[in-house]
Amino acid sequence: MTIRVREVQLQSILQEVSCEIGGGITLLIGQTGAGKSTLLDLLTGLQSPTSGQVEYEGVQLWDGKRMNRELQNSIGVVFQSPEQQLFARTVEAEFAYSLKPLRLPRAEVARRTRQALVEMGLSEEILPQSPLVLSGGQKRRVALGTTLAVDPRWLFLDEPTAGLDPQSTERLVEWCKSWAERRTDGGLVIVTHDLDAFFPIADRVLVLRGGRLLAQTTPEELCARPEMLVRAGIGLPASLQAAASLRGAGFELPQGVLSAEALADVIVGQLEQREVSGEVGVRRVVSAVEATNATEVVESGPDNYPQDSTPPAEPAPAPLIYRLDPRGKWVFYVALSIGLLMQSTWLGLFIGTLLTLAVLLVSQASYPELLRVTKPFLYFLIFSVLLSGLQFSGGIGFNLESAAYTFAQVYQVLLVLILGVLLSATTGQLRMKRALEQALAPLTRLRLPVEAFALAVSLMLRFIPVILRELQRFSRITRARGRSNAALGGLRVRDIPVLVIPLLLSVLQLGEDLSMAMEARGYGSFGNRRTSSMHLKLRLADLWTMLLGLLLLLALTVFDIYWH
Repeated sequence: MTIRVREVQLQSILQEVSCEIGGGITLLIGQTGAGKSTLLDLLTGLQSPTSGQVEYEGVQLWDGKRMNRELQNSIGVVFQSPEQQLFARTVEAEFAYSLKPLRLPRAEVARRTRQALVEMGLSEEILPQSPLVLSGGQKRRVALGTTLAVDPRWLFLDEPTAGLDPQSTERLVEWCKSWAERRTDGGLVIVTHDLDAFFPIADRVLVLRGGRLLAQTTPEELCARPEMLVRAGIGLPASLQAAASLRGAGFELPQGVLSAEALADVIVGQLEQREVSGEVGVRRVVSAVEATNATEVVESGPDNYPQDSTPPAEPAPAPLIYRLDPRGKWVFYVALSIGLLMQSTWLGLFIGTLLTLAVLLVSQASYPELLRVTKPFLYFLIFSVLLSGLQFSGGIGFNLESAAYTFAQVYQVLLVLILGVLLSATTGQLRMKRALEQALAPLTRLRLPVEAFALAVSLMLRFIPVILRELQRFSRITRARGRSNAALGGLRVRDIPVLVIPLLLSVLQLGEDLSMAMEARGYGSFGNRRTSSMHLKLRLADLWTMLLGLLLLLALTVFDIYWH
């Protein structure tokens, strides 16, 4: 069975990716932000491509707005930190939930559950236990077992070695190798940064960089041409660095991928052939490894950059709106918001919309992220307009004037909400907190808890995007486990516990970690004198921003009075 990806694009994240994935083990590698997890989502149907196709043996994964049911049931996905996806009252219920979409007889569900437990090295005695009281390793094996119980032909793992110790990593690698050898009608796809662990067992590697496929090759080819890894921004794994260092010290090593055990056997064999004492041999090996670093492995051209690659460009300065003092942006935001809320004519709302769009363009904000935040309010706007327009006197009717009035009132708030989102998106939390402290500093003479207030506001602004990211992460897990064939992103009622319980546990853990971090930094009590890592100063650009906001407020006020 083969997966073919044909010129797949997803907005601006992935650009015209085409590749072919056969049986065995395939690695998806690339630096952070290269598009690995996004490609994984496209391969598993968690997202549909903007253009292009994903085919399993010639059958398209997406049939219009729905996934092909047969292909969907042949796919298993295990996400990073899978132990966090457990939610049910018992381990047995976890397996039952994962197997429910297959509509199997009860006896078959029990058989698959026992078989998955055996493969994961777990006892049936844990079935009546709550998964939340298991150890971290047991939770991870239960989560992997619930995916294996479905008997997927294609298994996708997202950073499976994250958080594992070396012994657990070694056992996981051996299991992956064994599973891929047994699965003759599918394959294993692994998103990973751990090249040392997975290179020795991989059959092919897809290298991503900046949302594009840089190479579709083999581990042996990458070992022969390590400059490809450097060019992709990944860097060289420790095994390649050590092998290059040993070759530089005179050891003859075979080309290709060498595991740690194979490398050790080669070294010992050559030391014995040369009749070098163990002490001298060890000293020679250690000195060789310490003498050579990764940059010496790759043939270098001028200025120490790898051949066939370009020097990294100087980072572009951040847009001006990101560098403005938060106090200047506050004045602009408050002034423009007041001006927008004052408008009582359709022409005024139109001008307010143009001003909001201008700020949106200047901020260079992410449109999908903005839509995700404002979408609930858009639904509220539509619902309010429809509800206010309905009339039941003398029969059901619709009053266009009432609906228009409600639209105007709620639409003004929507514009202010968009401006608030842009203010938060273009201002770092540390700068926001420091600006609040400096702006409210005079109030400390009245013994008001200015520092506590500033910290609370900055934490609230920080936690909102964090919680939204966690919500997105667990929604992704829920869609994968529930195998919903509804439209993309749709969740069923029975999927709610799968989303809510892990999300709440994650948020509580984040809160606990934050509390410990605050105590470690001396925030057990407020009012003590503290030093700050930055001191904000109003510059000319900040003053012009304030003046522009006030001028817009004045212009909108005069305009509304004139046209009202």
